[in-house]
Amino acid sequence: MKKLLAMCLASVMLFAALTACGSNASVTPDGGTTGKVVVNIEGTVTAVNGSEFTLDSGKVVVISADTVFAGDRDTNNAVSEDIAVGNFVQGYTKGDPDAERVSADKIYCNTAVQPGGGKLAVNFEGTVASVEESRITLENGQVIIVTGDTVFSIASGVVENIILSEGDYIQGCTSDDPAASEITASRIHFIAF
Repeated sequence: MKKLLAMCLASVMLFAALTACGSNASVTPDGGTTGKVVVNIEGTVTAVNGSEFTLDSGKVVVISADTVFAGDRDTNNAVSEDIAVGNFVQGYTKGDPDAERVSADKIYCNTAVQPGGGKLAVNFEGTVASVEESRITLENGQVIIVTGDTVFSIASGVVENIILSEGDYIQGCTSDDPAASEITASRIHFIAF
């Protein structure tokens, strides 16, 4: 009988401990003091069309005047509102996060391509062999076409004008087949060694 009572008491204590852990780790969409933020929108931007963008999963995310670009609570870093192809985005929607089209209530992360790729879209890279007007040829022979929509970035962020030269190392993102011999760049990130 004592064993049964001890096992029941141990079970109750274990259940209470697990329940307490669950409530301490609760997540809140507003990033309140009771827990972590909820991220239910996440991916790499493959297209931007006005106030909406498409993620690599095919999900369309709509930005409205009510969308909050929330900074990191620990560092107070601001989140850029400039969403571009190749950026890695995390956010929250109060709607159905599994829907094909969602409205973003909060955007917590909007990060441009970084050296080394990480979770961000880098599907071509290489050393520049030559540059002719809007065509960049890499040492592997692949031709990168630059258009007016191509976004250029460096370590400090997006730049308007960049002059690439033979020997420069670039990484980038394309919505074309990245293995094709000629692709159109959505984004080009210049790597300075």
